[in-house]
Amino acid sequence: ASKKENLLAEKVEQLMEWSSRRSIFRMNGDKFRKFIKAPPRNYSMIVMFTALQPQRQCSVCRQANEEYQILANSWRYSSAFSNKLFFSMVDYDEGTDVFQQLNMNSAPTFMHFPPKGRPKRADTFDLQRIGFAAEQLAKWIADRTDVHIRVFRLEHHHHHH
Repeated sequence: ASKKENLLAEKVEQLMEWSSRRSIFRMNGDKFRKFIKAPPRNYSMIVMFTALQPQRQCSVCRQANEEYQILANSWRYSSAFSNKLFFSMVDYDEGTDVFQQLNMNSAPTFMHFPPKGRPKRADTFDLQRIGFAAEQLAKWIADRTDVHIRVFRLEHHHHHH
């Protein structure tokens, strides 16, 4: 196998290992550059840019984070789960450099990084217009990636055993 194929296999293996432990992995600048910016990639990466530290007082970040967790868990436990789509987050306090690189000045922001090329305008989720319910995020992801995630909200299922 070529060096490029090896590198790709290694990246996917690492991402799969992380996602077996948690449905959303946190990225600092180094991980972001390696797994999201740098080719080769054959997977889509959804990134929530956020500011969850209490001193940032971003209550909308916490609300968006809850919906994002629901979405990522729905994917992780779905029968359709594959290594073509991963969920991650960059917290401002862990990846300030990433925010600066992307000229990102508001949190939370959701972005899709496609397997090939750079994100286009539609790869940034229009949170202002549609809010950040997991179902809306899932619809956007289906548009961008052809991956359909059925959102599973556990609190509705407590009484059906």
